[in-house]
Amino acid sequence: MISIAMATYNGEKYLPLQIDSILNQSFQDIEIIICDDCSTDSTWNILQDYSKRDGRIKCFRNEINLGFKRNFERAISLCSGEYIALSDQDDIWKENHLQLLYSQIENADIACGNAEIIDEFGDYHGQKLNEIDFLFSFPGSEKVPYRILYNSGCFQGASMLLRKSFVEVALPIPEKVNYHDTWFALLASLRKGFVYTFECVTLHRRHSSNSSKNTQWKKLFGFLHYRKTPIRKDRVEMAEQAYLRLEDGLTRSQKNILKNVSIYSNKKRPLAKTKNLIFRMFHYQGIYTAGKKLFFEW
Repeated sequence: MISIAMATYNGEKYLPLQIDSILNQSFQDIEIIICDDCSTDSTWNILQDYSKRDGRIKCFRNEINLGFKRNFERAISLCSGEYIALSDQDDIWKENHLQLLYSQIENADIACGNAEIIDEFGDYHGQKLNEIDFLFSFPGSEKVPYRILYNSGCFQGASMLLRKSFVEVALPIPEKVNYHDTWFALLASLRKGFVYTFECVTLHRRHSSNSSKNTQWKKLFGFLHYRKTPIRKDRVEMAEQAYLRLEDGLTRSQKNILKNVSIYSNKKRPLAKTKNLIFRMFHYQGIYTAGKKLFFEW
């Protein structure tokens, strides 16, 4: 069985479309665990109505507002399936979403798919998530930590399938880590593997009120922008916590990746800037994964 963990908050506008797309999956051995984070609109009534119509839907309401990260954590902890898929409240899943990810995961901890970007009206304008995040070639599971720690977390939780045994290691999510999906992708790439397909499994809705928004300047200056992006503030914490969580199972190379984050996050001093440049040259393909190669390789 695959469990679907959904976090909701004031999602009345798009929620029925997403639940319907889950119920219409080609893979039908599922349970749907939904945690509502104290919605003030009709979200809870919608959830109650769906749960009465389909026994596979189980709804829980938080006593206090937890925020999207902790709400996802709670929903995941209530899942009983061997695999767990994460779901946003305002996307639409393609019919083969679960089937494709299940066929891809094999022995890995996580399988992740691509997404088509739709607007608030559900219209697709020809843009995919990998294009926004400038991911044009998958670096391989062993290089995913470079991309996440030294560039950006470009793997979407709403298009992930997680192994239950992995979740038991990944939870709880460290307090200072901003996004649950970035944390999951990092840990999986350091353990039994992270697999990715460029095939789209999700229609990912971007509008003014969701947590991930498209920025046109990033689209226009993408590759140049990522060359200059400093390490995000939570990456040092993420690397330290991953090291503590997985220390006994890490290779020497993986330990070095995690230990180096605090060194290469400091660009204020000339020596640090030089070290940072050399480091990025050596790990160019893993960090940028933009389908381009330098004229030299190590």
